[in-house]
Amino acid sequence: MKKLIIFLLAAIFLFGFSCKKKPIGPVSEKPTFTIYGVVVKDMNIQKDIASFAVWRNDTLYNYATVKVGNKNIPNIGSGLYYDTLPYNTFEVNTTYIDSIISSLDTVTITFSFTMPDTFYINPLQGNDSINAGGHSVQLSWTSSANASKYILSLAQDTVTGAGLFKTTVGSTDTTITPEAFRNTADQLVTGDYYTYVVAYNKSFFSYPEIPFALPTNLPTENIGAGVHGTIGAGIIARKANIYVTTAR
Repeated sequence: MKKLIIFLLAAIFLFGFSCKKKPIGPVSEKPTFTIYGVVVKDMNIQKDIASFAVWRNDTLYNYATVKVGNKNIPNIGSGLYYDTLPYNTFEVNTTYIDSIISSLDTVTITFSFTMPDTFYINPLQGNDSINAGGHSVQLSWTSSANASKYILSLAQDTVTGAGLFKTTVGSTDTTITPEAFRNTADQLVTGDYYTYVVAYNKSFFSYPEIPFALPTNLPTENIGAGVHGTIGAGIIARKANIYVTTAR
């Protein structure tokens, strides 16, 4: 009996000692990802564009695999995955599955968009395309299937200083107000203005060499599944030109 008691005490001691030798470490948590991405079809340059910025735990991340449909989008550094592709790489009225894969974390994030249909800005009236005095301009365009909304953005060519104009529109027309052609001192800024209209699906985001500014009221945080960020797609119609001169 004494031998059995001694054996049990020794076993308890050794078990306790072995447990101390194997402390339980902290459980590693899955990283968080933030993604901002857009797929663009630009009728002006006849190119398709894919642009995605990826953060892992608030740090720009260069080790993901980014795909739009079956097309791999290369990493160009600083967490940016970007490619300019042949026109019609992404077909209109077609839904694509995007995926962001981090093999390091065995994480795959998927989301989808539908590329809106081709559309066109309607011809401007003569006194609008050559705009004497910078009066308001009524702009309209054809409808684009699969568009959530439209973006209208005014960009300048060789002149700077005007207030410009950028907004989201739920219909196929809007009015560019006279303030778009004036500076903060209410002085007319003459020269060429390019009018861009984008039909977007879900949202739209800036990308390298975007030729116009975006409004601030676009949808955000639309990926879901605990992933932060914004994704979308859009087709840019052929731009319209407005040439502003002094009043006659």
